Amino acid sequence: METWVQLGVTSLVTLCASSGFWGYVMYKDRARTAMSRLLMGMAYGTITTLGISYIERGWITKDEYEELRKYFFEPYKTLGGNGVAERIMSEVSKLPFRSNSQYSDIFRNPTEGAINDVRIITRRETQNAPPQ
Repeated sequence: METWVQLGVTSLVTLCASSGFWGYVMYKDRARTAMSRLLMGMAYGTITTLGISYIERGWITKDEYEELRKYFFEPYKTLGGNGVAERIMSEVSKLPFRSNSQYSDIFRNPTEGAINDVRIITRRETQNAPPQ
């Protein structure tokens, strides 16, 4: 039994000391670092682009704020992002919330007032419509 233990310990030490093993570990570390930098760059671009557009617009919807914070800013900050994104998010968090009516159409029943996907217009709607 002692020879098996000795053989196992010797094999394990040889594997850890081999240059191929350490080369593989270093390669995986470089790939992970490059991936982190790439993701941070994409998140930074999104945070700055969207954040500045919301600030210029002067308001933000609750959904837009939650998506920007949850999916971009928090992971960016966890990976060690810089203070520019924090300043932008600070300004965005001060914006007033407003509902955006264009999104309400998504949740409306698309077949309401339609037959075979053709909208039915009544005479009353036609008479009240402005002349074209």
